Amino acid sequence: MWRSGALLVLGLVACARSTPDDANDAAPADAPESPVTIDVRAVDAQVADAGSMDAPSMDAPSMDVPMDSGVTAMDIVHVDAPSVDVRVVEASVVDAGVRDAAPPDAGCDHGLPAGWPSSFTPWTGNPVLLPRASAALQGADNVYAPELRRLGEARLLWYGAQGGDGHDRIYLAVAHDGAEWRRWPTDADPQPVLDRGTSNHVNDPSVVRAGSTWRMYYTDAATAENDRIWLAESAGATTFVKVREVLGTGAPGAWDAEKVGRPSVILEGGVYRMWYDGTAAGRRSVGLATSTDGVNFVRHPSNPLFLDAGAVDVERVGDTYVMLREGGDGTYWATSPDGLCWTDRGRLFARSGAAYDAFGQVTPFLEVEGGAVRSVWFGGASVSTWNRNRIALALPAGAPSPGPWGCTACVAAGVTCTEACAGAGRSGACAVPGSTTEGRCCACTDDGCGACTAAADCHAACVSNGAASGWCAAPGSSDPSRCCSCVP
Repeated sequence: MWRSGALLVLGLVACARSTPDDANDAAPADAPESPVTIDVRAVDAQVADAGSMDAPSMDAPSMDVPMDSGVTAMDIVHVDAPSVDVRVVEASVVDAGVRDAAPPDAGCDHGLPAGWPSSFTPWTGNPVLLPRASAALQGADNVYAPELRRLGEARLLWYGAQGGDGHDRIYLAVAHDGAEWRRWPTDADPQPVLDRGTSNHVNDPSVVRAGSTWRMYYTDAATAENDRIWLAESAGATTFVKVREVLGTGAPGAWDAEKVGRPSVILEGGVYRMWYDGTAAGRRSVGLATSTDGVNFVRHPSNPLFLDAGAVDVERVGDTYVMLREGGDGTYWATSPDGLCWTDRGRLFARSGAAYDAFGQVTPFLEVEGGAVRSVWFGGASVSTWNRNRIALALPAGAPSPGPWGCTACVAAGVTCTEACAGAGRSGACAVPGSTTEGRCCACTDDGCGACTAAADCHAACVSNGAASGWCAAPGSSDPSRCCSCVP
């Protein structure tokens, strides 16, 4: 295979490369042997790295590239030279290997979402959340698959983590505006809000609120990596209980005959729309299933909707659906007017250049609040095997700093400033995001509610009363009924 050092972007409106089916896989999944013929010419090649010499212009003639090389008609070819901008002259798929589904189509392109940011950049204070080595069930290596929802003044972050025993579980962290993430039930010993039970792993949460019930759709593998999509429910943000499998594998020979997982669910007008990964013959693509009761889902007849892509998140931005997907060199995106016909828009943002996402960005999530894009959350892949991830975020151009997070480099791995300060009997937050200087990055203060609770702080007081988290709402108060604000 031709290899030269850069990332050659091939095409604008076609299919994305298949990426690892699970962040615990040893390496990206192999694609089938069906060949893809691509006619490529590199035009006006420029070296992207300022510190490198200019690359000469190249003329690459037509070449047959086997599918197992990872190349499709909207793909990334890993080569051995600095980044090169390439314009595709012609690209044709000889054998799609997946029924007669059409690739993403420019014919449904109705423009960018209203108010869409001009660019996104990984935050300089990343990573935001690291594995917690001292917690046996959470382990020291792998946190990813972030899912955020707003509840009043709180932001709820469900995420997956691989324990020291090799099994994945789903956890919760909570942040008040302008505060650090607090793990449930404690920072020192986070516990899963959905345990694996008898399954090999549970992960990839997608959470919606239906009336007073939280519904979590997630990947459940009873054995090995045999993924299926399940539903769990809870009256609060914690202690989810498994309900049942809601989507199994497709019929023999179908594009999703081997695995289904990584659901992304939106509840609109009483209809649950679930975009999900389907796998067959080593190839992963995206389909849609719908339900009116949130339990019985029906596959869309046009499936698969997006070929050679996975770990997607779909959110509504104005009158446009936006799909994010993971990639070895960054996060990619596509848009759709109806959630069925997708226009691929290529890479949304690249790797940061730091160690935490040196090998890619997995399981991205688009945070939308009040119809406006707030941020993108993702798992930064710190090793090539994609099994040592850290949760990070990217910000739109012009966005303010997201909060006093990002002091993980100057405290013990996985420890927040809140916890570091608690050791001295005080509350605290990250004062200098990105700092590596101990004693400078954390700001320890009295939260002002010490007179109304016997607990270490309001987070601990709220959790002891069955809540997910809490903060001091009335500093200086001595009235226990009003000083702490708790998240149910």
